[in-house]
Amino acid sequence: MASARVVAMFYLVVSVTFSSFPNHTWASKSRAAIEKDQVMEHCRFNIRKGVHWPFEPSHACCQVVTRSVNLLAICNAFTAADLAQINLPRWAAVTHSCGNALHEGDNCAGYIVHF
Repeated sequence: MASARVVAMFYLVVSVTFSSFPNHTWASKSRAAIEKDQVMEHCRFNIRKGVHWPFEPSHACCQVVTRSVNLLAICNAFTAADLAQINLPRWAAVTHSCGNALHEGDNCAGYIVHF
C-alpha cells in the first residue's frame, strides 16, 4: 500500500512540474524560424516597405541568405507582423542578388516570385 502511495505521489509531482511550464519552454525554435529571425534582423533595411530601388543588399544580409538551406521555409515562417513590415518582391530580389535565389514561380507567403 505504501508503494502505491509513493507511485501516486510521484505522478502527481511530475504532472504538476510539467504543467507549470509553458509548452514553448520544452520545444526549440525550428531552423526556419531562427533563419527568419536572422533575415528580419540583418536584412531589415533591404526588405522593409518603403525602401527605394535600386539597392544593394548588405553583406550581413547576404550571409544569412547564402547560409539558408530552405528559403521557402523562411517564407512560410514570416508572421503577419513580419509581412506588415516587409516587401516580398524585395525579399525575392535580395535572395537573387545574394546568389541563393528563390525560384521563379515559388510561392513566398502568397507572393509568386518572378524576375
